[in-house]
Amino acid sequence: MSNPNNDYEQMNSEQLRRKRVDIYKSVIVWIFLAATLIPITISLVLIAQVFRLERKVRMISGAEGASLTVQSSSGALMSNPDIILDGADSDKQSVYDTEEATKRVYLTFDDGPSIYTGQILDILNENDVKATFFVIAKEDERFLPYYKRIVDEGHTLGMHSYTHDYTQIYESLESFEQDVSQLSDFLYSQTGVRPDIYRFPGGSSNSVCNVPMNECIAYLNEQGIVYYDWNALNGDAVSEELSVDQLVNNIMGSVRKNNTSIVLMHDMQSRHTTVESLQPLIDTLKEEGYEILPIDEETPLIQHVPYNLEFEDAID
Repeated sequence: MSNPNNDYEQMNSEQLRRKRVDIYKSVIVWIFLAATLIPITISLVLIAQVFRLERKVRMISGAEGASLTVQSSSGALMSNPDIILDGADSDKQSVYDTEEATKRVYLTFDDGPSIYTGQILDILNENDVKATFFVIAKEDERFLPYYKRIVDEGHTLGMHSYTHDYTQIYESLESFEQDVSQLSDFLYSQTGVRPDIYRFPGGSSNSVCNVPMNECIAYLNEQGIVYYDWNALNGDAVSEELSVDQLVNNIMGSVRKNNTSIVLMHDMQSRHTTVESLQPLIDTLKEEGYEILPIDEETPLIQHVPYNLEFEDAID
């Protein structure tokens, strides 16, 4: 005959064992879920952060402006009512005129100075060619001498922005004005010169400006600053994989359509192919009879977005 106390103890022990087993199972399940879901969650958060950081880097570095450059070059220029095409009956300057005339090319470099600025200046000097540099503010000691060297060697110094951070520059009209003023002061401190030409980051037809472009242009006009876009580009801001020949061919494909061409290139640390393509480009331009000039007061205005004079009258 079994002992009731022993049966009770055995049953109680079995229940306790089952409870422990259930607890262990629950712990294992929760550990498994944690080990699975936590890494996935962290990965998703990190991926989102990476995308945000990459976008910010592209905005700051101007790479985002690269796609804007492609979209806003020929298309925006063609839509400008102040620019006419071949054969049109007008007194306006035609940048597409193919009649016999002096063929002029203005080489321009955006985003410098960089570690390659010295090489660019050396090549220009060796070929007795003057160009235009639309610069940003870089207070790194490595780059400071290049601002004065650009001026001292007879090139045109232009403004591109102080920060090259699109979100900051174009946040408001006040932000734009402050950026221009800061860059002007910075360049004056380095060179003793206040540049009077400007290139909008992304071009005047960029699609990221939170301010009507006419307001930005009106401010530049008030300061006696002229803005220039481009009607030829090598595509170096679009891809770092373009070969030297491709960069030259991209430019010449547009230049050969024009008597006056403003060529957009970039002085960036990630684009040494631009430096490598400079000598072949200069050789090709000279062989085909183009005069290579720096931008000055005689340079025809090539602007993607024309300034609305009615806007100026309205604010007077």
